[in-house]
Amino acid sequence: MGLGVLGFSTLLIHLKSLWKGIPAHPLLIHVPVILVPVSVLGALAVAAWPALQNRYGTLLSIVAIIAMSSIFLAMGAGDQLAHATHDHDALLKAHAHAATTLEIVFIITTAVLILNFAAFRISNSHGPTGLKPLDLALGNPVSGYVLRGALVVLALISAYAVYHVGDLGAQHVWAGTLKS
Repeated sequence: MGLGVLGFSTLLIHLKSLWKGIPAHPLLIHVPVILVPVSVLGALAVAAWPALQNRYGTLLSIVAIIAMSSIFLAMGAGDQLAHATHDHDALLKAHAHAATTLEIVFIITTAVLILNFAAFRISNSHGPTGLKPLDLALGNPVSGYVLRGALVVLALISAYAVYHVGDLGAQHVWAGTLKS
């Protein structure tokens, strides 16, 4: 839970540059570009083979939280870059809108991934969460199927969303519309 709080605290960070005036956004975007697909592949793997959660559930949850935080950091840095360059064309607005969609979808994906892991642990007698209503809801075998199904759908939407954001960003840069 502490890692989740720390992850959401990155919403408040808006880096303009990382070192000697180098814009942060083009560097930071590489983290979600790698970690979101890794999280998606992991989510699909644990949805297909729930037993993988014994070994990889905690690690996958941590990677997803870091990926989520990296989205927040990249978006904050992107806002700073757009403001610094006074660049607000239609393609950049579409890129920013797609990034917001990715942000929302991946927050939900991460939450469902963590709930799926908790449901697996509860249903396999690895211990309750300590919250009775949550334990009752997640301990139900039907909830495991529902969560795994939702996880597959959300993971696929996240995969498309990260691709779409990157594609729009690349189009914006390669179209020569980025002003310096």
